[in-house]
Amino acid sequence: MLHPNQIFNKRIGFSVLNWGLGHVSRSITVIKKLEQQNNKVFIFCDEVQKSFLKQYLLESEYVEHEGYPFLFRGKGNFKQDLFLRAPKLLKFLRYEQKCTQTFIRKYELDCLISDQRYGFYSKDKPSIFITHQMKLPTRGIFKLGNFINQYLISKFDFIWIVDDEHKRFAGGLSVNSDPSRALYIGVQSRFELLTKKIKSNEGVLVINGPKEYAEHLLVSFKELIEQSRIDYIVGPKFVRSLLEDNNETIRFIANDDMALIDNALQSTKHVYGFFGYSTLMDCVTLNVPFTLIPTPGQDEQIYLAKRHKKSL
Repeated sequence: MLHPNQIFNKRIGFSVLNWGLGHVSRSITVIKKLEQQNNKVFIFCDEVQKSFLKQYLLESEYVEHEGYPFLFRGKGNFKQDLFLRAPKLLKFLRYEQKCTQTFIRKYELDCLISDQRYGFYSKDKPSIFITHQMKLPTRGIFKLGNFINQYLISKFDFIWIVDDEHKRFAGGLSVNSDPSRALYIGVQSRFELLTKKIKSNEGVLVINGPKEYAEHLLVSFKELIEQSRIDYIVGPKFVRSLLEDNNETIRFIANDDMALIDNALQSTKHVYGFFGYSTLMDCVTLNVPFTLIPTPGQDEQIYLAKRHKKSL
């Protein structure tokens, strides 16, 4: 079994799923650890991910690698949207496999690490898959998605499960069904690397995930914004125009200034947002109460919301 603490003096290819910035954020501590162990890390990512990661990881080398062609209509039909997009996603997986083999040769990579990117692996090099979803909370005909997920993960040599083995914040999602290849690497949050601060602001609303659902989040917490229980909204740059369209004058911090965002979150008394697993891990690490709602139609977040009915 290969643990993060056991990788030294390697040239590592690292790529992260482009589903919001949660996967990117939770990868920071893993990459930092690898760099501290004298590994050279090449991060294969798109421009949005690069802009985010470069604010934390200065020693890494960045290589352009486009993200998966997700497309959501914002109507709460996540599974249906993914199903309709399946042919293009599968085509992209085959393309990603060819790119990965080229990357290995060009950058002389010794090892590959993928955070939920199913095509970023090699039969010739040790390949590691990072996930908190060993099992998907699917039902009915969509159970097929769970079989596909397990089949694609089986292509990797090792699996790193992002969860605490005993507290199991992801619940049934992170059950280790393959102990011969999979191990828990604990909660991962960039806030593990930062110093704690005094709680000085009332609340922060985190806007993340698919762009099409951002307005739903804003509307859901509109009353708390008007009551001044939320002092800051943080998220991608497009949120600024969304706030203007909704005549919201609340302070906004874009993702191109993560130092300000991190300061706001370290200083907050409460976190609001969607029930993304990375957001949950950040709240656990910050030891801050949270009010998180599931993205409409996203089964994983609905499951997490039911599991964590009470905040910290």
